[in-house]
Amino acid sequence: DPSPEPPGWSQSLLLAGDLMRGDSRIRLLNFVSKSPLDCPVAVVFGHACAMNWAGPAYDDVGIGVADGLWRAGYPADLIPSDEITRGALRVNAGGQVQYGPQSYAAVVLYHPEFESPETAAFFREAAKGQTALFRVGDWAKEFDGGPFDGNSALPARTIACEDGASCVGAVVGRLQEIGVERQTPATGEMTGFNRRSCAPPTSGHCRLIDGTRILVAGERRVAGDPVQTTLLINGREAEIDAQGVAAVRLGDDGELQAMVAGGLKRFRAGALEIVLDRRVDVALWRDDDGQMRGVLQDWEGPVPASLTALTPHWLRLEVPPPRGEKGGG
Repeated sequence: DPSPEPPGWSQSLLLAGDLMRGDSRIRLLNFVSKSPLDCPVAVVFGHACAMNWAGPAYDDVGIGVADGLWRAGYPADLIPSDEITRGALRVNAGGQVQYGPQSYAAVVLYHPEFESPETAAFFREAAKGQTALFRVGDWAKEFDGGPFDGNSALPARTIACEDGASCVGAVVGRLQEIGVERQTPATGEMTGFNRRSCAPPTSGHCRLIDGTRILVAGERRVAGDPVQTTLLINGREAEIDAQGVAAVRLGDDGELQAMVAGGLKRFRAGALEIVLDRRVDVALWRDDDGQMRGVLQDWEGPVPASLTALTPHWLRLEVPPPRGEKGGG
């Protein structure tokens, strides 16, 4: 009989090959942004309704609507209605519904049965602003079970949808109408806690709240496939020739604020251009004083002249060797 695999063999396989290279390229994103993903839609589900086993939508928190929006290329946040009462979900000074740093182009109130009148008051306030409002499910009872005409208590411009699918179609139509840019549709799938939900694919693009655009390419190689494209950011072009991952953030004037590229060969944005003799993982960003700083990963020898011309401030990083290779354990 063959001898059993030694303890930890599965971890060794997990950390073998190109995985460490791919992971190390992804970690460079942490240097240029701490911003969350830009989700232009909030699905606010009635918490009391979802928890009431005798209600019309027990254990239904609107994942179907959120997934439908993700699959259409419009990431959505899923938020319990309690966040209205505690003030975390609010209407900002610009007239948009906001949660943390995220402001929303559209908000869906999902199955509001058993909500308190405060929820209706919040949506009447939101109706004075710019956020498009939608509703799925009737609202005939308040929290204590007494009669309440919630449908009429909501603002007149709240669009009532027959079901989740029609709601997704209505929201997507509105977002397209006002010019909200699509991100890569979430065509993948993840499972957990006896539920299925959509997930982003291994290649595509997304946008962070701070305006950072991220491209990831990893369908064929986990270390990264070629990224050769021209991004149009607020009407300005950024050309990239890289591998695996790339990210760009431009200022309102088109000046580079941050950039990440795995296996960078060439980058151009406005008057700034980088051309390298051989590929290397690079991150660049402006600090709080407006000074450019950079990270050079897995590079031996002097920093290339095209990079030192941008800044003298460079941090060197190594790529951890895969397990089983020299130095890798």
